[in-house]
Amino acid sequence: VDAGTPEAQVADRLEELGADRLAALIVTHPQEDHAGGAPTVLERIDVDRVLEARPDAATRAAAQATGTPHARIGAGTTIDAAGRLRIDVLWPPRELLETTGTSDDPNRLSLVLLAHWRGFEILLPGDAEAELASVDPGPVDVLKVAHHGSADAGLVALLERAAPELAVISVGDSNPYGHPAPETLADLHAARIPIMRTDRDGDVTIEVRGNRWTVR
Repeated sequence: VDAGTPEAQVADRLEELGADRLAALIVTHPQEDHAGGAPTVLERIDVDRVLEARPDAATRAAAQATGTPHARIGAGTTIDAAGRLRIDVLWPPRELLETTGTSDDPNRLSLVLLAHWRGFEILLPGDAEAELASVDPGPVDVLKVAHHGSADAGLVALLERAAPELAVISVGDSNPYGHPAPETLADLHAARIPIMRTDRDGDVTIEVRGNRWTVR
């Protein structure tokens, strides 16, 4: 899900992990810090399909160049991969995709995904803060906080519905936007949810074994 900027070298990391094939590459929305590395991933890793809500031009071109099937997805789509992995698309609604212009806030149309693996569930909202994308995922184990921890007026309500045991914030060190926002951190602390941040903790790895999971 997403491939960062080209400088993030996601293709390198996949190769280091021994991932020589992906069942799918999902790009949440067409912004550089989420889609920029996707063409390189497609050039170097065998990908069965590319899935997007609103296509990124460079990603689509790379998919065409490599002969990778490309499809658009929206709320209600279920993605099944080999084994026990299932990804439910909770947002955006297809009618919103059809009626929203290209000049509108791209974060409003970011995919929100709920991934299920055995007994483990993680909510992946891309850049769609809860105030933009009202979803009810039910209880989850982990929340990947939307939009790098930016301020989100809908976060408290989402935390009440999802009750995550861990919040992970993917955020650049010393970023110019001030992410994560103090309000977001305060909401997570008030809900007594442990936080891991990539700017302070580095890579966050979640390992699921049976019905138990660990994080480092």
